[in-house]
Amino acid sequence: MTEKPTRRELAERLAFGSFFAAFGAATMGMVKLLMPAVMPEASTRVKLGHPDELPVGSSKVLSGNNLFVFSEPDGIYGISAICPHLGCVVSTLPEGQFDCPCHGSRFNALGEVFSGPSPRGLDWIEIRQAPNGILYADTATTVPRGTKWRRT
Repeated sequence: MTEKPTRRELAERLAFGSFFAAFGAATMGMVKLLMPAVMPEASTRVKLGHPDELPVGSSKVLSGNNLFVFSEPDGIYGISAICPHLGCVVSTLPEGQFDCPCHGSRFNALGEVFSGPSPRGLDWIEIRQAPNGILYADTATTVPRGTKWRRT
């Protein structure tokens, strides 16, 4: 049978327990300071290259960024590959149309919906030229349908 601790021994145990609890909480706080509170998001800017790298009549599929880029005589434009219905990634058809494999929405070559449950057409993405001449698309910025970066 063990003896009951005296008041002094009980106070010592409580003091040591409080010390280690405070030390542990302080250590956890210091470790948390080493980790960022806000995680950086991926950039929405996509480098397309110099305009000369996109000859007239060409198109580019940037599957990692869910973007289609088209080069025409009057300019370069981008169309989002994200279906506005439920966010599925659309694919191209041989006729120059877009098809959503999830629920059957179909879009014409300009991204306008012509069949299926999609409530609207595909978004057009802003294309800008940086001072160094490189074209960028900002996938977070939509523009009205028909807006193109004009060749100079």
